[in-house]
Amino acid sequence: MRVPTTQFYLQGIEAFGQQQSKLVKLQQQISTGVRLINPSDDPVAASKVLGLDQTIQRQKQYQQNISIAENRLKLQETILISVENVSFRLKELSIQAHTGAIGQGDRDVISVEVKQRLDELIGLANTKDASGDYLFAGYQSRAEPFSASKTGSIEHVTYQGDQGTRSLQISESRQVQVDNSGSEIFLEIPSQMALNESAATGNSGSGVISPAQVFNAATYVPSNITITFTSATEYNVIDSATPANDVTGATYEPGDSIDVGGVRFSITGSPVGPTLTTGGDVFTTSSGQFKDPFESIQTLADTLDKSDSTAQRTENYAMFLEDLDNFFNKVLEVRTSIGGRLNALESQKEANEADIFVTQAMLSTLRDTDLAEAISQLTLEQATLEAAQAVFSRITSSSLFNYLR
Repeated sequence: MRVPTTQFYLQGIEAFGQQQSKLVKLQQQISTGVRLINPSDDPVAASKVLGLDQTIQRQKQYQQNISIAENRLKLQETILISVENVSFRLKELSIQAHTGAIGQGDRDVISVEVKQRLDELIGLANTKDASGDYLFAGYQSRAEPFSASKTGSIEHVTYQGDQGTRSLQISESRQVQVDNSGSEIFLEIPSQMALNESAATGNSGSGVISPAQVFNAATYVPSNITITFTSATEYNVIDSATPANDVTGATYEPGDSIDVGGVRFSITGSPVGPTLTTGGDVFTTSSGQFKDPFESIQTLADTLDKSDSTAQRTENYAMFLEDLDNFFNKVLEVRTSIGGRLNALESQKEANEADIFVTQAMLSTLRDTDLAEAISQLTLEQATLEAAQAVFSRITSSSLFNYLR
């Protein structure tokens, strides 16, 4: 078959070009260490590489979440340790105040520190993290959760947060809670002296009842206390447990303390008496389940400042110590929970690191260059190219004129 000279040269050039492309690709694979330069090099492997790479990125994000969770939980643990220290000091002060040898001047000094410790505890409950979020505010993390307030004559602490808790994903199928709400730590403290207070839904006046407090544990008997306004300036008192405490026609002074059977509260605003369509405004107090430590500390300070009765002080000190122990147990319970979560984070971090290592090994098998194989292949292709070039040179140098000399 006759092969034109032009076609012969074109075929040779094309063959050399293909061989040089192979060499360039091999050189690139060796220099970069990556076998899959383009998805078309191995579509199946390229698809698997994409999936494995996404898996590694997710695992790395889980590791970042673990670091965030660890930092937040460790900060909470540090704050709760400080809360425990405040509790220890308050217990010391209460025991010191209970000593019979001290006088009112000494109790006044102790009261000053008790109030300072109350402010310190409120400050700890309002701790922010590095991002400016309040640790114990639930989902309302940008609003200060605890603030000192006063309703009438009653000083108390209000909570503006909620009961929400946040979690972070630390693996494909696992989340970890990274905070505890302020209501759980500081409000849900069981106490035999806990009280609830409420205003009747049918009230038509603007009266507001303050939190009710047991101010005299020596005379307190659990009961329902009902205040019914007979006019804008008078009310009746009914104590369900102790009828001797009932009062008819008491004079209402907005903001004044109302003391019944060892319970103290205050009503502010303008309640109204009976009208043609409704009865007088009604307010009630009753036994509750939970009592916050701020109330207990405030009652201790009031006892030190205002109590003239040895029996009242003795029972109030005992009440405070019991409430303080319950609060300490709650803090200890939360700290134990935090410790468990920190341990879980550490074990999950190790598991994620192992998963990343295995996935990276699989990824390397599919994507990375086998240098020994690639170098051998490069040597072979170079030899092939050189041989082809030598043969081409000899063939192209052959001519009929060489035999006509």
